[in-house]
Amino acid sequence: MELYRPLCAEEYHEVESRSFQGFPPRTADQPLFTALLSQEGASQIAKHMRIAKQTEPTVYVVSFLVDDAYIRQFPIQHNEDRDRRALWIPAEEIDILNQHLIGGIRVLASYEVDRANGDTFFA
Repeated sequence: MELYRPLCAEEYHEVESRSFQGFPPRTADQPLFTALLSQEGASQIAKHMRIAKQTEPTVYVVSFLVDDAYIRQFPIQHNEDRDRRALWIPAEEIDILNQHLIGGIRVLASYEVDRANGDTFFA
């Protein structure tokens, strides 16, 4: 299954340091890893992400393939909004998710975010 995710600059650099072969562990305040089923939804969120003033104002949209047999255990969330349909993967599963990636994480787009107008926080 192909999934999509907006990344703040900090998370992007962590993925880059892993040679685009996996996602970093979640922090204590991030109990879920959210992956979207549509590139359009990930791009919409990226364009409107609220990010901290002290961070780089760039947000990236990435795609990645995950083994179907593994990823199907996670129910689809937000069924009412086709572009925002997502999978919520528990933070403790991130290493297992990384083991089920097929190929590398691909960067599809990047956006410069206007911090003053950000209205969406994405974990």
